[in-house]
Amino acid sequence: MIRLLAIVPVAASLAFVALPQDAKAPSAPAATSGPKAAAALEPLAFMTGAWTQQQANGAMIEEHWMAPRGQSMLGSFRRILGNGGVPFYEFTQIVAEKDRVVLRQMHVHGNFDPDPKRTEPMLLVLEKAEGNRATFVPAADPGKANAGELARVTYSADGPDTLVLVVEPKAPEGKPAEKPLEFRMTRIK
Repeated sequence: MIRLLAIVPVAASLAFVALPQDAKAPSAPAATSGPKAAAALEPLAFMTGAWTQQQANGAMIEEHWMAPRGQSMLGSFRRILGNGGVPFYEFTQIVAEKDRVVLRQMHVHGNFDPDPKRTEPMLLVLEKAEGNRATFVPAADPGKANAGELARVTYSADGPDTLVLVVEPKAPEGKPAEKPLEFRMTRIK
């Protein structure tokens, strides 16, 4: 008996690689192998993992964060409607630069077309990170921040299996700020 192990691209076609059923598949590298994370990213390691939140009408969100390695960590986000449609995706990198930690994010529609209002990445900088909590604010230059009406984004861990994302809007001049959006996501196991 043979079991399918992997699909490997070969030239312009695909070839199937199979092993006898009693053979062991190669294991993935241990999470601790590879380059160490930059010290500035170590406080953000609590974000690592796959996270989800159920929403109204059968919709859900998913957010995935790769562990900090070297100078960066990568994240992705999608919202899936109850009918299976995906209205948008977000792709995020957090990078330790010489004198700061930056978060860059691209937003694309479900068909992968760029959002005309967001053709350039949003640029946030790490304001504070401590105790499984990290807050990012728009870069000082609004032209480069491309953050619109965003005041801050905060990630925090509420125990080992809950990641909380709070998105806070700026207060319009002379008016109170809108209520922040809060997403309480649980670890996908």
